[in-house]
Amino acid sequence: MVRGSAARTSFMAAGVSARAAALMTLATSALWITACAPKSEQTPSITGAQQTPEQLEEESEAAAKLFGELITRQNERVSRLGTFESRASLELRYSDRDGAHFDQCEADIFLTHGARGALRATKVGSNLLWVGSDGTRGWVFRLDKDPTSLTIFDSVETRVLGQALEGDGALIFTMLAPSSVRALSGMQALPEGASLLRVAEVPETAPLVERFELEYQPFKGLTARMRFGTDGLPSSIRVLDRKGGLLLHAKLSEYERARAENIAQGAWPQVARRIEVDFEVEKFNARIFLDAPVAMGKRMKPRFFVLEELIAQLHPDSIAHVLRPTATSDADPGSSTGTNP
Repeated sequence: MVRGSAARTSFMAAGVSARAAALMTLATSALWITACAPKSEQTPSITGAQQTPEQLEEESEAAAKLFGELITRQNERVSRLGTFESRASLELRYSDRDGAHFDQCEADIFLTHGARGALRATKVGSNLLWVGSDGTRGWVFRLDKDPTSLTIFDSVETRVLGQALEGDGALIFTMLAPSSVRALSGMQALPEGASLLRVAEVPETAPLVERFELEYQPFKGLTARMRFGTDGLPSSIRVLDRKGGLLLHAKLSEYERARAENIAQGAWPQVARRIEVDFEVEKFNARIFLDAPVAMGKRMKPRFFVLEELIAQLHPDSIAHVLRPTATSDADPGSSTGTNP
């Protein structure tokens, strides 16, 4: 299959046992694209129109082998990040009916199994924002406004990025929900059936790892593409709408090891300290700068994921429920919820 000038082949994320078949499939696909793609879609420096069939096959086999290894390494790294927490600096830029906003604050991020997690934003010791989920429900406490408010999303799937949520704080929840943070920070395992694509805008002189990317579904019905740096770690994640248009773009950099219990220091999982997310449709930007991340629950408390206890602690002035989120795959691509961040 061809999308633009990109060549695609599928191979299993756990494809160690099926690697030979994957290599043959990828090589055949690359050769077919070179021979049959319309001239307008052929880019000599990318599709290999100036390469011999043998060179194409060799490159395709090398890419399939390399990315098979990267998938294995990614999933091993993520398996050590089931419990994760970090202090952070958080910057949010967005616009709503009150105008343009720029919020700069301190944050605490807590992630654990079952899509549970919390993100707390504070400024000078005062709570500004609390985003969380118990894996079934999700919530946003807006404590930076008077009166303060709580929006509860009574039915939230793990694929928050694929839902068109409504209500006050819906956009903030979409971006900062635990499952979204995991997906956009590269702390999510790659599923089976990932596809390998050539990157059209990268010259053939670039390292092999930069000339290809993986297309996969971080959640059912949602498509994303991941690129890797020469260090073998995710450097970019783009979430697409159903027509292939760009919805979200996350850039990951400045990796460091997150301290973990019962694991040798050399095996501590690496995480991106700098996470830059741009929501193209809503013009919403988030910048997260992690500080001393750890792959354990040092400060994490069970009550962080119990809504009733959070209500008793934070005392919101108003509470609103959103009962029925809809999947963006059923809506127009890039459609806006029309709600406040």
